[in-house]
Amino acid sequence: MKKVVFTTGGTGGHIYPALSIAKKVREKGGEVLFIGTKHRMEKDLVPKENFRFIGLDVFPLKSPSSLIKMIKATFQTIKLLKKEKPTEIIGFGNYITIPVLLAAIVLKIPYYLQEQNCTMGQANKYFYKMAKKVFIAFENTLPNIPEKYRSKFVVTGNPLREEFYTKNKNEERKKLDIKDNEKGILVIGGSLGAKNINEAISKKWEKIVNDKDIRLFWATGKDNFEQATYRMRNFGSAVVKPYFDNAADLMAAVDLVICRAGASTISELIELEKPAILIPYDFVGQKENADVLEYADAAKIFSNEEVDKALEEALELVKQDSILDFMSSNAKTLKKGNAANIILKEMEI
Repeated sequence: MKKVVFTTGGTGGHIYPALSIAKKVREKGGEVLFIGTKHRMEKDLVPKENFRFIGLDVFPLKSPSSLIKMIKATFQTIKLLKKEKPTEIIGFGNYITIPVLLAAIVLKIPYYLQEQNCTMGQANKYFYKMAKKVFIAFENTLPNIPEKYRSKFVVTGNPLREEFYTKNKNEERKKLDIKDNEKGILVIGGSLGAKNINEAISKKWEKIVNDKDIRLFWATGKDNFEQATYRMRNFGSAVVKPYFDNAADLMAAVDLVICRAGASTISELIELEKPAILIPYDFVGQKENADVLEYADAAKIFSNEEVDKALEEALELVKQDSILDFMSSNAKTLKKGNAANIILKEMEI
């Protein structure tokens, strides 16, 4: 029987792809153990999905004390893996994976890597040369890999929640009561950086709410709802919330998405063949992620300083069916299939 150790953590962008794959390992009768840090969100998210979880006392390598903790965690993990005897290990990037991957090398346990972003993170850069295979989300990653190592890289897309592979636009529009004449726009700015997007929408609010052909779904970000809406009295047909629990339903139903460019978001847009206006963060490789869609003519990119212009473009673009269809068909060419299934096949699970 396969016993797979998953090492991941820090952010949802690292954790949710791991959970998608882990659930399929469990469905196939394999045993799963997660190893992360006891200081970040994985300590809560992973046990909620009924997986075993072990948290290490590790932090980013920014001080002598964090280096000492990392060394201690590596020796602890060697001892742990000797006891657990996994058949393979899969890491999802971030400093959190370093002790587990070092232990895998010492114990000669085969390991795999999964990279969510177009630009490979530092931890995966350290370890890809000795990995059995590296699963990448986007082909744009490959030109930065030395030729002699490219054969171990497999373009799979990012593992997504299963619902993203089964959504139907017309069905979701009916559920959300979006009328045939209405053009749907979904705005998901993210809690960290929604403020400037919210301000742009506020400036155009009267135009948006008085346009009977536009149906807006706007997530202000959990901490920004009151600030974004306190002056508004008329919401018309718009749906405005701090956060959407049914983001997959909404993304499938609307005609255009205004959003950031996190790796999972880009993969969701591709899977749903959804045209987008992208406003990437100025850090964490989001511009490179966004380029994947823009180079394919499936999205348009605007900087944080161009948010007003981005919204104006969205309000014009959403009514141009021929361009939306063109962008959607281009997004479709980037689809790779169910990434978790592809990864399990490559791992022979």
